[in-house]
Amino acid sequence: MTTMNALMVEAIGKPIVLGERPIPSPGEGEVLVKVTVVGLNPYEHRVRDWGLYVEGRLPVVIGNDIAGVVQKLGPGTDSFNLKPGDHVFGQTNYLKGSSDQAGLQEYCLLDAYTVAQVPANLSDDNGASLVCNIVAPFWAIFGADGLALPFPLAEDAATQSFDYTKQSIVIIGAGSNCGKYAVQICALAGFGTIIALADLRKNGAELRQYGATHVIDRHAENQQGETRAIVGDELIYAFDAVNVDHTLGISMLSNTKKGTLACIVPGKAEQAEKIGKKEKGFEEKFVQGQSHNQPELGARFWRALPGWMAEGRVKATRWDVVKGLDAAKVNEVLDTYRDGKVPPRQVHVHL
Repeated sequence: MTTMNALMVEAIGKPIVLGERPIPSPGEGEVLVKVTVVGLNPYEHRVRDWGLYVEGRLPVVIGNDIAGVVQKLGPGTDSFNLKPGDHVFGQTNYLKGSSDQAGLQEYCLLDAYTVAQVPANLSDDNGASLVCNIVAPFWAIFGADGLALPFPLAEDAATQSFDYTKQSIVIIGAGSNCGKYAVQICALAGFGTIIALADLRKNGAELRQYGATHVIDRHAENQQGETRAIVGDELIYAFDAVNVDHTLGISMLSNTKKGTLACIVPGKAEQAEKIGKKEKGFEEKFVQGQSHNQPELGARFWRALPGWMAEGRVKATRWDVVKGLDAAKVNEVLDTYRDGKVPPRQVHVHL
């Protein structure tokens, strides 16, 4: 067999379609994977409907959050402890601009340094559930372009000199998939105070299980006031997982100390009069959660992640399933994101 089925964007703003394309061969540092699970995210709708990152190279295959079975290893992969038959998960390298590194097809390529083995006590779905949903907040909080906090490993020298137990962070949009993983990685790092803003009725108990020390209802009239009642005027770290308007996150930052809001949705404070008097100023940073933007961080993260999962320190969020490369059903999910809504759970495509 030299060709395979794939779901492709052939025209921006139009439904994806089922087609055929060649099965790729792994190059330097790459792994060929038989795809078993692909997690769908808002990113896929942005490619289909906006043409995000794909100008001039249609048709393109979509799907970033991938799990599958190793089929073949390319040259330069001997040090990664991978072999055919291993169940793995990983993130596509959009910098290569190739549909070979996309998930909604029978086989795909992944860079070996951003691949992790699925822990023996977990499933491919557990792996596919994480990927972009955990990479985005991790890069925002620990990446050089975000809050730039020390990597959360106890043996890391920078972490040993940074007392996370004395630190506070606010996570806005904590009920989203990225928000839930943000809570988990902040708990993993050992933050003393983790304030999650989410729908209290729907997500409160789950977020506390993940490590939130406080959950504030996103419907509350005075979320800023409730936050300041917990941390006073000391907050210097905040993360927004969902909003284009960054007013709320900036308003919660200290008025007397310089604070930073890291975001994974581009935007700005649209209501400047509500952010308060920031005597020391503030920083507002948009971060692209992509493993390949910072290769050293990416390699360390993907080495550590399976251990965190096996130990139960990082837990997959829940998912629903679409069976097969069903263009109509996948388009329905992407339409939901396009229309500003969110599926009840992340949707996984099973191949």
